[in-house]
Amino acid sequence: MAAGDTTIISSRHPTSMLGHTRHPASVQPVSSDEPTIGFLCFNLGEEEFGVDLNLISQIVQPPPVTEVPRTRSYFIGVVSIRGGVVTLVDFRQLLGLDPAIIDRSSRILLYNTPREQFGILVDRVTLVRRVPASTFEENPVLEENPVTEKVIGVVRPDKHTQVTIIDLEEIMHEALR
Repeated sequence: MAAGDTTIISSRHPTSMLGHTRHPASVQPVSSDEPTIGFLCFNLGEEEFGVDLNLISQIVQPPPVTEVPRTRSYFIGVVSIRGGVVTLVDFRQLLGLDPAIIDRSSRILLYNTPREQFGILVDRVTLVRRVPASTFEENPVLEENPVTEKVIGVVRPDKHTQVTIIDLEEIMHEALR
């Protein structure tokens, strides 16, 4: 494994995480016997988002990008990761936000489809959150913007924090049509 790379565990939808007991070192602990759900959390701008932890195979620092002409605006290009070619997606643009600027805090989330592996560029990975299942609020009423139609819920791990949970599988399915 290259320096700066972090490996994350893999599988399916948030509720499938109930009862999962294995915790990577970067997981936020939960002090309850209640079933938990795991999310990989990241920032796009100032807002914190989360996706099902099991959908992300790895987190890597962005290597140099080779642009590919005549593609959709959210396809930034391709990158080489561990000898494989990975299509890089600007998650900000995919959600209708301003284009990403790659800097030292940017990270690529590796997401596998049955046909291909994709790199999803985010501004910054914050942490892995394991929250009690009871804190997951499905289909919340949110301010309407391009991102909210992709929201499957929110979690509020404490009074001051709200993490918007988005449906990564649906977003990528739509992007690849």
